[in-house]
Amino acid sequence: MKHPKILTLSSMSIILASSLLLNACSSAGTKNNNDSASKDGKVTLTYWNLFGGGDGENMNQMVKKFNEEYKDKIEVKALTQDWGQYYTKLQTAVAGGVAPDVGISHTSKLSEMVSLGIIEPMDSYAKASAVDWSGYNQNILNATVFDGKHYALPLDAHPFILYYNKKILKGMNLLSDDGKLKMDPGADGFMGFLTKVKQNAPQGVYPMLLSSSGEDPYRLWWAFYNQLNGPGLLDSSGKKATFNNAQGKKAAEYTLKLFDSGLVPKNFQDIGTAFQAGKAALLPSGVWFTSTLEATQGLEFGAIPLPQIFDKPATWIDSHTLIIPVQKKNKDPKKIEASMTFAKWISEHGAMWAKAGHIPASTAAVQSQEFKSMPLRSDYLKAANDGVYLPNSPKMWPAKDQLVQALDAIWAGKEPVDKGLEKAVQSVEKILSQP
Repeated sequence: MKHPKILTLSSMSIILASSLLLNACSSAGTKNNNDSASKDGKVTLTYWNLFGGGDGENMNQMVKKFNEEYKDKIEVKALTQDWGQYYTKLQTAVAGGVAPDVGISHTSKLSEMVSLGIIEPMDSYAKASAVDWSGYNQNILNATVFDGKHYALPLDAHPFILYYNKKILKGMNLLSDDGKLKMDPGADGFMGFLTKVKQNAPQGVYPMLLSSSGEDPYRLWWAFYNQLNGPGLLDSSGKKATFNNAQGKKAAEYTLKLFDSGLVPKNFQDIGTAFQAGKAALLPSGVWFTSTLEATQGLEFGAIPLPQIFDKPATWIDSHTLIIPVQKKNKDPKKIEASMTFAKWISEHGAMWAKAGHIPASTAAVQSQEFKSMPLRSDYLKAANDGVYLPNSPKMWPAKDQLVQALDAIWAGKEPVDKGLEKAVQSVEKILSQP
């Protein structure tokens, strides 16, 4: 799974863009008819998602199974939209009255959509559909609640975790008999572990691989920041950035030290491919990489929550959720009811979705034999509880992009930590101050 940068449109921009994109939205099958049921009595739903690759294949299989189970009542037509245009297209479709019946959203994007008024609060629909909110991981669920209202059914969590090469570490006596890392606790313990790998590794094998720019080093910084009990990125007003503090600096200094020490090479290309080829002992990445590694012939690897380096367990996290877009024309109660049935079914069958590596949000799915029988997933399950979501802010995505760019300058040695974080604050607050 990738997380490319997406430009967030203002409400006015969305309206101006509608005339350009509505034809594309309609051709993608989003037009809603006055009649909710077809001639055979089934309710037909349009379902937008943004899943490609293995995720897309997995979701299509889930939709197929749902359609088989509800063949006399509901038919879901799944349409995969381009990742980079998904949210823009969804916002435009709602503005033009041609929204899909049900869709996918990242948790980190919900606050923007709630602010724009393009997704429905679910509480009354959920009650009618007998949704039990206590049946979800509460850390995952709480991030979808705004002003006491539920705006999404959580599907998964995809936290930042740690992969490790068992063959490399076993040869260095850094792996216990039960396959766990022999690592002393704390910041010094982690650095010492990497140092041992560097001292004993054969030529061409690195202690740890991590991109030196973009999302992944930011995610590692975010994990360390929250392990240090750093306050939220923003103050209670949502207008001021608060991360240029002792925790933010310490997290940045430690991340930078990993690069500057030579324990993590800078500007390394294709880190995922290199890890698959057995060229690194450790790789921090998202759980979405699990299925790819499982398909890599001859690779012996493990996966665990990101180690606790500082005061408490914490890591970066985001989630996929199911949403009900606002219908500005022909709002159909039968379609909403059917959409909730579908969304509930998909979330409850999270064990199927976990094939890709994601952690199901449904506690029943996590407790199912199907999930428990999968390798690795239970090893990093705890990361769903340790993960810290971004704060709820309608401008969080573009603000986060500014933070990533500022951190990149620190990792590249172009800015010292203090100055780099101060520039990040200025860039973030400039975004937050925009109307």
